[in-house]
Amino acid sequence: MDDKNKYLYDATAHITETLIDNIIGGTQKDPAVSERRRKDAFINRRSLIAAVLALTLVVTALAVTFSIKKAAVTDPHTTSSDPHTTRPNVEPFKGTAGDYSGALYMCLADVSFTASNVYGREYRKVQKTYRQNAAELGAFFDKLTQKLLEGRESAVVSPVNIYMALSMLAECTSGTSRKQILDIIGVSSIEELREQSKIIWLYNSRDDEFGKSLLGNSVWLSSDMPVKENCVEILKNDHYASTFTGNFASDEYKKALKQWLSDQTCGLLDGFINALDISDDTRAVLASTLYYKVKWAIQYRETEEGVFKGTDGRTDCVFNKKSFTSEIYYGDGFTAFHDTLSDGNRMWFFLPDYGKSTEDVVKSDLISFIGSEKTGKTYDVTVRMPDFDVDFNESIIDILYALGVTDCTISSKADFSELTDDDIFVNQIIHAARFKADKEGVEGAAFTGIRIANGYAEDHKDYDFTLDKPFVFMVVNNGVPLFTGTVSNIQ
Repeated sequence: MDDKNKYLYDATAHITETLIDNIIGGTQKDPAVSERRRKDAFINRRSLIAAVLALTLVVTALAVTFSIKKAAVTDPHTTSSDPHTTRPNVEPFKGTAGDYSGALYMCLADVSFTASNVYGREYRKVQKTYRQNAAELGAFFDKLTQKLLEGRESAVVSPVNIYMALSMLAECTSGTSRKQILDIIGVSSIEELREQSKIIWLYNSRDDEFGKSLLGNSVWLSSDMPVKENCVEILKNDHYASTFTGNFASDEYKKALKQWLSDQTCGLLDGFINALDISDDTRAVLASTLYYKVKWAIQYRETEEGVFKGTDGRTDCVFNKKSFTSEIYYGDGFTAFHDTLSDGNRMWFFLPDYGKSTEDVVKSDLISFIGSEKTGKTYDVTVRMPDFDVDFNESIIDILYALGVTDCTISSKADFSELTDDDIFVNQIIHAARFKADKEGVEGAAFTGIRIANGYAEDHKDYDFTLDKPFVFMVVNNGVPLFTGTVSNIQ
């Protein structure tokens, strides 16, 4: 409570005490007062106390409201509380590895940027919009996940990370090249995608005592390629992208790009990042990252030896074990269970039925299954989960081509007129991800790099949910999949 509000509170208390003293004093000083006046005074005293207390509550409420309004968290990088306020210009890369000009939501910032911080009183409306967006994106996330994990036994991908990279790519393109991206995502205009991706970004950004969920975008431009300022400004202001210019033939510029990727993913993907081949003729790179680390809401406190029955055979292992009342869900060919993480997100586990594989489960439109709000059956569940560590590091340009993103990958058809008048096209898209889980919690990271080059061609029963055979997992924030993966074998 500030000085002004404290003064109001103290003044009200003083008035209360003075009035009560006058009532009590008046009855005590007159020895001839009648019993009736004594009773009236007592009643009046009670009424006055009630009235003054009510007044105190009103004043206190006003003071609290004033304090909250005054202390409402706004983005320190903006000049007003409006999240659409233009951000400061970003300076070109200065030639020193690690010397980055900052975007609005740089992952390494000390402050936690969340949707509630930025939108304040509008947060509930934003939350509703986020959930609607997640539901609308369900079909896209399911198709993307199915293509990415097709034929893979143990792997993990980040659908939301790829979505963020595609959102930036859509901003840089025009005509059919842009429309194909909008179509596979399922939006009707670039303005709709812009607002959608912004809310998903903000809703999944946090760095506090509950965990880390850090997103990063950046645009790396060749210094000799003329670019259109409007496109760059949109990437900075609406996609929160750091922008850099430099010479891709310079080892220092390449090193800086890799260092940025490493910083944003907290070193978890360094093996993949160091192996990246960035050719000298690169004209631009669009990079998007995600880092995620949280604990379990209910910790595993027991262990139990057992056997994991993988596709490569049986492996002796130690299961992390815990028991609590929860729901088990039954799908077409699988059984599902979700655990709660410290940031409130859910981690789903899907066990294939007998005769089914993890690939069969992934094909079951899991995002749609989760979003359908099916009612599970409540049990006293005993969960047994092995430690696991899975990853993914591949070119996904052919997968996105199969989904319908074709023109921007063909030299003669690519339209990047929103970014530049030069003839350029996408000649590589790399996606890397890694996800680990143990008794303490989970940690994951992902990056997507788009390389652009010059154009040329009831009663609770007991239920054992033991992950002792290949399974599918997914970390979901209200319908948006941060990570989706399969575990067919463990080390």
